Amino acid sequence: MIGSMKRSAGAQATNSDNGINRIVEGTVIEGTIQSDSNLRIDGKFSGELTTKGRLVVGPKGVVKGVINCLCCDVEGILEGEVTVLELLAMKSSATVQGDLYYGQLSVEVGAKALGTFRMGAPKNKKVTEEKAASKADAMASLKSSRIPSEEEVLSHKKQSVGAGA
Repeated sequence: MIGSMKRSAGAQATNSDNGINRIVEGTVIEGTIQSDSNLRIDGKFSGELTTKGRLVVGPKGVVKGVINCLCCDVEGILEGEVTVLELLAMKSSATVQGDLYYGQLSVEVGAKALGTFRMGAPKNKKVTEEKAASKADAMASLKSSRIPSEEEVLSHKKQSVGAGA
């Protein structure tokens, strides 16, 4: 009976990590990961990753793909389309690249960021395409518009005055 108590105490100690999943250095995984708990990656992962908990990318970790998580701490490399519902924390050794959506952002001095960072949840593709079209329209409008020279403004004023007389 005493021995069984020790085993259950040991089992509880293992579960006290709140079910943290770990991909250790030297491990390479490609594919899809879905998890209800926290995940720490010190190895390499590429694919689709969804966790309802915290994602930690360790200093030697590399994560590439479509990532969805509650919170994210990055010390290594994170690339792709990333959605963090709450806090995205980029440590000084982090390199983050791609399209990122986040609730809150924390960036330490030295962190490298490249891509598009947006506060809030991503919108559907149709809205993104409409925005791209309207941006193209705006660029065309900007290119076609020009500021008249001072001479053109003065000659237009003279024509207007002469027409009224």
